[in-house]
Amino acid sequence: MAPRRSIRRLAAAASLALGLTGMATGHAAAAAGHSQTGSAPLIVRTDKGAVQGFFTADAREFLGIPYAAPPVGALRWRPPQPAAPWTGIKDTTTFGPVCAQTGNVGTGVINTSTAEDCLVVNVYTPKTLPRRPLPVMVWIHGGGFSGGTANIYDSAVLAAKGNVIVVNINYRVNAFGFLALPSLDRESRDNSSGDYGLQDQQAALRWVKRNSFAFGGNPFNVTIFGESAGGASVCDNMSSPTAFGLFSRAIAESGCVNPGVTKQAAEQLGATLAKNLGCTDANTAADCLRGKPAADILQAEGAMRFSPVVGGLTLPRSSLDAFRSGQFIHVPLLQGTNHDEGRFFVAVGFDLLGNPITAQQYPGLVQGMFGASATPAILAHYPLSSFASPDLAFAQIFTDSRFSCPALLADNLATGSGAYGYEFSDPSPPDIFAILGIHFTFPVAAGHSTELQYVFQRFPILDSLPPFTAAQLRLSDQIIQYWSRFAATGTPNVSPFAGPAPHWPRFTAGHQEIQELVPDATAPEPAAAFSAAHQCAFWQAIAG
Repeated sequence: MAPRRSIRRLAAAASLALGLTGMATGHAAAAAGHSQTGSAPLIVRTDKGAVQGFFTADAREFLGIPYAAPPVGALRWRPPQPAAPWTGIKDTTTFGPVCAQTGNVGTGVINTSTAEDCLVVNVYTPKTLPRRPLPVMVWIHGGGFSGGTANIYDSAVLAAKGNVIVVNINYRVNAFGFLALPSLDRESRDNSSGDYGLQDQQAALRWVKRNSFAFGGNPFNVTIFGESAGGASVCDNMSSPTAFGLFSRAIAESGCVNPGVTKQAAEQLGATLAKNLGCTDANTAADCLRGKPAADILQAEGAMRFSPVVGGLTLPRSSLDAFRSGQFIHVPLLQGTNHDEGRFFVAVGFDLLGNPITAQQYPGLVQGMFGASATPAILAHYPLSSFASPDLAFAQIFTDSRFSCPALLADNLATGSGAYGYEFSDPSPPDIFAILGIHFTFPVAAGHSTELQYVFQRFPILDSLPPFTAAQLRLSDQIIQYWSRFAATGTPNVSPFAGPAPHWPRFTAGHQEIQELVPDATAPEPAAAFSAAHQCAFWQAIAG
């Protein structure tokens, strides 16, 4: 990865020198880029100042552009504030910092970061711009709301092949993004706290509204898309009144409707963190915590998990309740899951630590996840005798209950807005873990996050083309076509750029089908067959 970035910096330095000698013409070129097809300008003026980008083999890139003020000092645990303007030309040829988090292979961020000045966007565009502004796709990264970063997703191929502008955003995660406390409530306009990370996402979307045209994008045709916690964020933003008007379409990968975290539970978690840091006075906890170094907060946080809080102005109701009641932003939604989601979590949570699940552990893990009353029925429905290992049994429970069946529910709840459901089902996608020298006792198959390499046609983290077979590369091209055309039109079905893509039917009450995304075998599947494969009637009965 480093050599490629070094080449980019050298190329950018050369173009910066050219830009400095002709800054006046650079701004004229930025405007001209929208009126005629041609090479896109490397100097673009944003609402806060000019930025200098660079060309790669695939695209034009601008990295680390601030969209909000650094949330440090008195701004820690406050809504994002406007970024300060700058003079001259800001160099945007290197990534900004990763938001403060503990390193974890599961989030894609290996090394711990204590940086809080991290509210930046990375912009990727085609190398040439057409006469008309292009659709804009805003990527919200995953990481369980505890980590992750925009920097590990190279969106150059998606921008180039999809003919779209892609904006990858950072947002505050873990306690920095989702801490709720009574003392923080009193500082807010609606007496609520805990949704700073979602507020960051919406501040980034407002930046896109103000600035995407300068990069060749259409501010009135914005699609939010994300995976895992990013997918959940997509549906949280669809459930947020404060996000109204900020996007016109949505794509959620492996995460959408969920019950959310109540204010009471969030404040109990926040009080525990404050106590761990010696901030025991509820009236002054916020100020006390603002005086603590980021490293101390991460250490005190430990295994605690923070996520968006239900009940305030930003998220008045959970995405599950919002979709069920119809009180959400009604835009077309493309969403789905992977065939073997749970294998990733079992692999990272058990095998990676050298502790595959044993038959003796299996009942206790199920009980810990679902409670004592539901456990006997689940164990009877998923007996170990039906699986090659306890790992795979628990992974299947995780897949069906936490991903597949909730995704089917989301399809049903979003039919009135225009819904397209999918399941990514490549049985043998390239294995980034194996390339990194990490091996498990079972194949991850189409596990959680394995579709990302097909969406971006790049391995996250490695910034390289996966070792696709010819059929897998065709599937990646199809997925890029589906995603980008949905962003452009609200339907994934259009004339192809790299070969015909099978028709993808809209999910409606009277015609319930999802698209199975498989190398050289992509085709619609009846929702009834999907439901049966993932035991959704059983899980509906368990949920009551």
